[in-house]
Amino acid sequence: MVDDERYPPRSAFSLFLRMGGWVVLIFTVVLVILSLVGQMIFNTAERFEVEGRDAVAVVVDKYVTESRNSDGDRTYTYYFVLDFVTQRREEMQVTKSVGSGNYRATEVGGEMDIRYLESDPETVEVQEGGYALGAAILRWVALAIGLLWLAGLWLTGRWTVEALRARKYGKVEDAEVVEVVKTSVRVNNQPRFRIVWKDSDGREGRSMLRKERDVEGWHGRDAIRIYQGLKRSWWARDIGDRKGL
Repeated sequence: MVDDERYPPRSAFSLFLRMGGWVVLIFTVVLVILSLVGQMIFNTAERFEVEGRDAVAVVVDKYVTESRNSDGDRTYTYYFVLDFVTQRREEMQVTKSVGSGNYRATEVGGEMDIRYLESDPETVEVQEGGYALGAAILRWVALAIGLLWLAGLWLTGRWTVEALRARKYGKVEDAEVVEVVKTSVRVNNQPRFRIVWKDSDGREGRSMLRKERDVEGWHGRDAIRIYQGLKRSWWARDIGDRKGL
């Protein structure tokens, strides 16, 4: 098989996504959501410091909900239905999610100390400082994801620039396919493959991740067209051909 087709040049954004930039975009969305949720929890924690009031609540009911993700893993959420009376003599009933330990330790009819917001008695915490603790945990989670976001952005951005420079300035030559390898990466439960080649100097190169149908028909000793970059070579089919080639 000979790689004699001409491929339209891919845009910088398209290459960025092919290099794994979609993961960076997912991290961006997660960071935005965590920031918004974290700020809401932090604001509620500040309100508890100013207008938090103590009360004794009775557990009038308790229940568990179950959910499953796309992999079939189960997640359980535990709830108490609480009755209490505010300092203004308002009778309240609220449903509050709790930890599994609290859920198992308290039976229906049991009492527990809670705190509520004077201006919004439906907002309660079953552990003093619970909202503040939640806000602190989210900050650390956001920091960890932020570091992963920076690392991913740096890597994918660097690879994208290298590919663009190779396509624009790099030497174009034919390389010999060595093998087609099945990787451990799976997308939608489908394996991904790479074409491995050697250039005229004997240096090995690898294609981007490809679906099985994209690598069918390629065998050892087939010729493909590559662009030489500063640190590695790129398959023309992955990055597109330079204009006028």
